[in-house]
Amino acid sequence: MEKEAPPLSEEFPDGTKVFFLGEHAYGVAAQIAGTTESTLSIILAFFPSEKAENDKFKSIVEKRRSTQYFPSFRVAQILGMSGKALSKITSSFMVVTSNDQKINLGLSLKFEAKGLKVIDYSRKDGRYWEFSEKAVDLIREYKEKYPEVMRTLDRSGDAMIKASNVFPGEDADTKAKEVRSWLMQKGIRDFEPVSLFCDQLKKDTVKEIEQLADTVAANKSPAAIKKAMVKNIPRQAVLKPSHAIYRLQNQHFALGDRVTMIQDSGAVPLSFKGVVIGMNAKSMDVVWDAPFMAGTTLGDRCSQYRGATVEFTSCLNLTNPQFIASTNPQNPTAQQPRTPFKPRIGPRPAVQPPPGQRAAPGFRSGPSATTQGVPVHIMTNPNRGRGGHNQGRGSWGPNNNAPHVHQQAAVSPNPPQTDGASPPQAHAASNGHPNGHPHPQANGFRGKLHGSPMRGGFVPRGGIPPGPPGPPRGGFGQGMRGRGGMMPNFDRGRGGPPRGGFRGRGRGNITNPLVS
Repeated sequence: MEKEAPPLSEEFPDGTKVFFLGEHAYGVAAQIAGTTESTLSIILAFFPSEKAENDKFKSIVEKRRSTQYFPSFRVAQILGMSGKALSKITSSFMVVTSNDQKINLGLSLKFEAKGLKVIDYSRKDGRYWEFSEKAVDLIREYKEKYPEVMRTLDRSGDAMIKASNVFPGEDADTKAKEVRSWLMQKGIRDFEPVSLFCDQLKKDTVKEIEQLADTVAANKSPAAIKKAMVKNIPRQAVLKPSHAIYRLQNQHFALGDRVTMIQDSGAVPLSFKGVVIGMNAKSMDVVWDAPFMAGTTLGDRCSQYRGATVEFTSCLNLTNPQFIASTNPQNPTAQQPRTPFKPRIGPRPAVQPPPGQRAAPGFRSGPSATTQGVPVHIMTNPNRGRGGHNQGRGSWGPNNNAPHVHQQAAVSPNPPQTDGASPPQAHAASNGHPNGHPHPQANGFRGKLHGSPMRGGFVPRGGIPPGPPGPPRGGFGQGMRGRGGMMPNFDRGRGGPPRGGFRGRGRGNITNPLVS
């Protein structure tokens, strides 16, 4: 149940630390200087050059955005190679030397099983891998320098190949080591594999951002700080740190955005500034302008004590202001983003992973037939024929090797009738069996009797097809036991009443029990 807002003097006592949301000093730290019944007065302290600095940080990242990516099938066309060869050379291509040493001659640009990509070289969008212009140039140079490696990639099989098969007629081991040394010179060792489900900046770019932050901090002096008092503003024009988690919903971020810490609880000090260098599904990696005690290196991606992973609601985006509020108390309006910020990076997983686990890459769930108004069809296995017309266990007639589809899983409770069908005895005699019973395989069936319902009114799946029933496995004769056979009750010689009724298991004839 909603409550009325408390009085300004109670919610914003004098000296309270807030952040100004006005258009001309957006995100500047402020302090409450006084309150009236409906307005506030605050004192701002800021550097006039801060707004221009935000654009400098963003420009470092914009250079990376110009990189163009091509889908894998397009890259194969550009380089004149098959998709299989491209897939092998961009992952791991192991070669075994004469002394059983394994050498990887692949470029290691993608890791499908681990769900990893290489920053600025590869990524995966949906079903297809994509490679940047830088990756295409590297593969082209590799192909021109060592064409014998590329010719080997189209050979069938995924087993490791011997170096002598890749470099015939020369010192294969030395040649394989030469190729590996050339790959090291091209910087493969420095590639940065990251998760498919995140977007990050390279270490070189992060280092450049840190250098710019150090330069900006060195050029600032306390004498350059400008102070200003802003009077008679509504409460919507300021942001209290404890309100950030509620008011900063749906805020959008991008790599290179300049941010300031709004929350007064947590590892990062209040009003610290930094730059977004990594985007995850529910958090972002930020390199801050100055080191602090709880800072990390973000996996050796930044300097010591300068990195931290924070939630979206803990920071205010200074590069892209989204909560600008009016300073007119007569018209206290404020912007509020409506579109939820749910960054989706990488392929969509088919099944949501358990909490704390990464999703498997590269799969999508298939379309649901029931959601599209299409009736569900059940298809039986033609090689089993249970309840169908094909040869197999519990089936009738010859095998036509065609699956049977039962529309909307309909099962007929009554067997269809066929006009002019001969009785089972006449039909059996026509097969030439002396006892009037055909051989179990004469009609291509074996298994349970379908002439009459079995236990509990058994009806085969799909209904009983037209035609005479076949004999059970084991036959009808007296003293015959068989799977599905019908045996009369008899005394087994144990002095008690007959047990169970029909058993129907076992093969061949039996002898009558001896009188005890």
